[in-house]
Amino acid sequence: MPTSRKTIAINPPKLAASVAAGLRRAIEDPARHPDAYISLSASGGLHGEHYEFEYRIDAAGRVTSRLTDELKGRRHAERALAGNAVDPSRFVALARAIDVPALLRVTPVSGGFPPDSVVGRLEVGDGKKAATFLFLADDEQAPRSRAVAPAPLRKAAAAVYAAAAAYLGTADVKP
Repeated sequence: MPTSRKTIAINPPKLAASVAAGLRRAIEDPARHPDAYISLSASGGLHGEHYEFEYRIDAAGRVTSRLTDELKGRRHAERALAGNAVDPSRFVALARAIDVPALLRVTPVSGGFPPDSVVGRLEVGDGKKAATFLFLADDEQAPRSRAVAPAPLRKAAAAVYAAAAAYLGTADVKP
């Protein structure tokens, strides 16, 4: 018997326009909009195979990131290295790598994922309002579960994963 996936929109349309405008202002002048941010977290998995990841950067260039991946035996705590000093250009580069208008046209979902899935949560905010997108973060599980994220969301997540890997000093942070 075929099953249908129930999706529930969690970002009203007016919110997208407001967030897009706020992020544009933050890209143009991060010092005047230091509270704008991009955040990606993902967690889930079976016992003994748990994955937990977080990366957050604001327009002022403050970054927090960590990774624990039991399946692949990876653990990266935030590194306070000289190369990881506060740097607004990191935010600007990441925000420009994400097609924010296309991302904000994606219809976000609030659930319907299989049990024990690694679920990702991408959030982009202007410091006052934020748009949130949930997706299956495991590239192998998503097609099997018929829950492949839309292209703009996959591209945005890939850009954040790459920024996090560079920040943590590792080759890859994806589940």
